[in-house]
Amino acid sequence: MRSAYPAPRLVAAAAAALAAGVAAPAVAGPDFITDDRAMPLSTSGVRGVEEPTDELLFALDDAALDSIATLQLAAVVRWLDGRPDDHVVIEGHADSSGAPDHNRLLATRRAEAIRDHLMGRGVDSDRIVLAVYGENRARSVPEAHDRRAVVYTTTAPLAKLVSAELDHDAIEVVWTSGGNRLRETRGITPVASAATSRR
Repeated sequence: MRSAYPAPRLVAAAAAALAAGVAAPAVAGPDFITDDRAMPLSTSGVRGVEEPTDELLFALDDAALDSIATLQLAAVVRWLDGRPDDHVVIEGHADSSGAPDHNRLLATRRAEAIRDHLMGRGVDSDRIVLAVYGENRARSVPEAHDRRAVVYTTTAPLAKLVSAELDHDAIEVVWTSGGNRLRETRGITPVASAATSRR
């Protein structure tokens, strides 16, 4: 049985990587491996987050997935295989070291890199929701932990999920439905296009 706490070597390696400003594995919090859980998984929080969640860390000003991230995402794919009603939410974040527009684009690229990786492993695009935070929720002094993507699964209805992510400070939420890409941006009321009639 695995310990509930990370191995001391993993903690030391992660601390050294963070101090050096490079990506490192998340060392705390639940992951997509469930063989050591004493309690069954349950929905919690406003966003309908189902444990497990995971964080993927990125290098400074980079959106490339490293080998640790690909291992984390393999676990996500295995998790989703047995749960056809789950959506996977990818929250893209950036630290506060760049301009807000740059950080928004960087957070988008990080979330898209994860989405593309999951789709390449057979996850249907209609099950994936991207929530772009940019530097929202980042510390004022840039820290390596802010250069991340948070990945979680949920069975929450899509409309509720989109609203909850926007209420949680996401800049925009992007998803597909029937192969059509949809986007909702915080502070901008979505406009539905009405069919025009011919007379």
